[in-house]
Amino acid sequence: ELLFRQESNFFYLTGCNIPSSILLAVYDPNQQSVQSILAIPKANDGDIMWSVPPPTLSIAQSTYNVNRVIHTSDLQQTLDELLTNDTLIHTLPHTPLYPSIPQEYLNQKVEITQQYLLQALQTARLTKDEHEIGLIRKANEISSRAHEVVMRVLGLAVKNKLSSQSQSPGRPLLPGEWLIEKESEAEALFVASCRREG
Repeated sequence: ELLFRQESNFFYLTGCNIPSSILLAVYDPNQQSVQSILAIPKANDGDIMWSVPPPTLSIAQSTYNVNRVIHTSDLQQTLDELLTNDTLIHTLPHTPLYPSIPQEYLNQKVEITQQYLLQALQTARLTKDEHEIGLIRKANEISSRAHEVVMRVLGLAVKNKLSSQSQSPGRPLLPGEWLIEKESEAEALFVASCRREG
């Protein structure tokens, strides 16, 4: 089963990795304020049985830096409260990666534009503060060490200091004992090394 990967722009704005989540960023020109509303799905029996269910609203509220958290089932009511006849909705361009807003969510009198949001997000993501630069540096250090681990294990095999015959029967191999014979094995060692460091 493939791991879920959240859409990059959505994750940048919310830090939320819950599938089928929706973000509303609402700008009020009268008060010159922005309100962020995160909609997450309710947990269902299938989630509880087979995977990690979405968090409760209170846990999501304390986890994500948003003004309000609602269930996706309450999205229509929230939109009905927010949308007026002079509302302008900014969306990402309609592609398979960025699907269009379902028509049932929209008041027919609102205006929708795809012209500005993607460019604004790309510009914002290029701009880094000191905290973000520190996180990037830390990620690069971890990634560099993981690459070194993979190269060391490959080097041991090339020098014949590690072979499949040296594996101990009856116990799982430690990462330093892994013999890399396929790209997927190199990836497994790389990912394990990264996750070990956080």
